[in-house]
This record gives sequence, structure tokens and C-alpha cells, in this order.
Amino acid sequence: MAETSNNDWCEAEVATLAGDYMACLLNAHAWNLTDGSDEPDDLALDVQACGSAYLSGYLATVMHDPGSCPGAEASWDGIVDHLLQLRDSSWDAVDQVALLVSGNSVFTDQGQVVFFNNCAVDVKLMSPDLGTVDGNVIKAGDHESLTLGQFTANQANVVMVAPVTTKTECDRIQCQDWTALQPNTVQRQPSMWKEPNLLYAAYCQPTNAAAAQCLSDGASTPCCGPNMNYDRTFGTHVEITPNTPNGNDFVNLSTNSKPPELCNGTNPDNCVLPSANIFFNVPVQVEMSGGDCACGTLGQRSQLQCAAVDCTDAYTYPTDPKQCACSSGGKRGYTVTYCPDQASQLPSIPTGAGNPLTMSSGGG
Repeated sequence: MAETSNNDWCEAEVATLAGDYMACLLNAHAWNLTDGSDEPDDLALDVQACGSAYLSGYLATVMHDPGSCPGAEASWDGIVDHLLQLRDSSWDAVDQVALLVSGNSVFTDQGQVVFFNNCAVDVKLMSPDLGTVDGNVIKAGDHESLTLGQFTANQANVVMVAPVTTKTECDRIQCQDWTALQPNTVQRQPSMWKEPNLLYAAYCQPTNAAAAQCLSDGASTPCCGPNMNYDRTFGTHVEITPNTPNGNDFVNLSTNSKPPELCNGTNPDNCVLPSANIFFNVPVQVEMSGGDCACGTLGQRSQLQCAAVDCTDAYTYPTDPKQCACSSGGKRGYTVTYCPDQASQLPSIPTGAGNPLTMSSGGG
């Protein structure tokens, strides 16, 4: 039998410690859910204890034979860097478990925004403001995390989404026939939101073209029909404005399903352009951790959810008073979950050729 090398010994010891650390984090989360307190401070103390136990074990391993633990560099800076990387990856793994079970994360109170795809299909994020997410694909059941520092401070950061569809699926839906989206000519009306527009809206995503994402063969890009209005105004909005001068983050959802009159100079604070976003495509939930937020007419809230174009948690016209003001801080975080539950999945795509005008959407 081959003799175990020193490096193998170190890796085995650290792997055992890392497994114990993640198990400790999961147990801390489970205890926080079942002891009746559900207090973030209690969880933070337990997580700190997990970290202290891991730190003690890791230091003992490194000091036993510094040369056998590459990466630790036998220096305090190297050890700290290793621990931070392990902490982030461990928290990410625990979050993944929590997201899959409940759609809620555990560690978004660490200054993160987590985008979790609970839809049955892959989705693509699109943003006119954030290059870090514009065009990113999130697999079904997977997630992507950003720090709040990756968002532009004191500016509205808009994120839209679309399911990833194949050319064959686009042909089945007949996205090219959705001519109701016209560029800057007539106001888009909420009355359009009837069958088959639910199916069209879910999968025929014109925002892709504006983001220069319709240049592939269609295998990994949502539908881009030739008759669509190629702009960045389509889809359910998630909007996050972090670190404003008054000490708040601002968060809101928007469908603008009941727009007022077109802008004609008479009421510039409450009107819309012909190209205004008034559409809903993918159900979404935003969880705001770190304490309740003051959400205008919605009152104190820790969560916003939108499963339909006329959902009450979203802006339905430009000055709808539903923006959430959340006190900024390092422990504030947000989880954006697409298709948050089984009842809010996307409509079913027809399995064969046909006219969607005669087909049921298969969902809401």
C-alpha cells in the first residue's frame, strides 16, 4: 500500500474539519428554526462558535506541520485568506440547501444579494445597469450571489429575467407572431394580459436583443422574434438602490400593469412613455433579511412577492407608493427567488406545433 504523503494528511485533516464546520452551520440553522426564537442574533452567535471551533482545529493542523499544508503559507495572512474562502464557500453551500428547501437563504444578512432560480427551466438575468449579471444564466435549482458592493450605490439597479428557450420552443410558441409589442408608437395596454399573452410574455423576451444577446444560434438565448420591440422595457422588474445618503437601501418590484395616460406635459410625475415597461413575465419573490423594511402602503414587510401582472406587492403605475426603505448596513441582504413556489411556475410550452391562441397556458 502506498504511504500517505504529508500533503495528503493535511488535506484529509482540513477536509474533515471543513465537513464538521458545514455540519455545525447546518445544525445552527436547524436549531434556530426549531427552538422557537428565530432570532438572527442567536444564529450569529452559533455561527461564530462554529467558526471558532474550525479556526482552532485548522491552526492546530497547520502548526503541526506548516510545510505540509500548501496555501496556508504558514503565515497569519495565508491562514486568514484560507479561512475567508472556506467561510464563503461553506455559507454558500448552506444557503443552497436552505434555498432548495424553503426558497429563503440563511446568510444574505452578510451584505449579499442572492438570485435563486426555483423555476423548472434555466433562466437568464438581464440588466441595463449591472454588467455583472447581464446575460448570466442560472440553471434550474441553482443560484448566483453578488455582494451589495457590486451594485451601484445610490442608484436604481434594475434586473430583469427570462427563461432560456430553444429555437424549437420559440417556434412552437410562435413568438414571431407577438406583434403587440411595438416600438414607441402606441401605449402598451394592461388589457393585453389575456391568453395567449401569458405564454408569449413568459418566453418571448425582447430585452435580449437590446442587451445584444440574440446573436447565438438560439440554443441558449430566449426567443427574439423579428416583429418584437427590441428594447429594455420588458419583464418583471426587481429594483435595488443600495446605500443612499439617508442610510437606506430602496427595494421594489414593478409590473406597471395599470399605467396612467401617456406623457403629454400635463402630469410629468405620473405618466409613461409608449415604450414603458408594463409587463410581467416570471413570478418573483424578494426576501429582505436583517429586519423589516418600511414599504409605503404595504406597511412593514420582510418580503415582496409577485405571481401575476396585477400583484399587489409591485408598482402598478409609476408613482405607486410601494417602495421599501431598508436601513443599510453590513448585515442587510436580499434573496431574489424566481418561481418561488409550485403554484408560481411558468406556463407550459406546447409539446407540438400549433397556434398558442388555442392553447392553455398551463399555469399562471
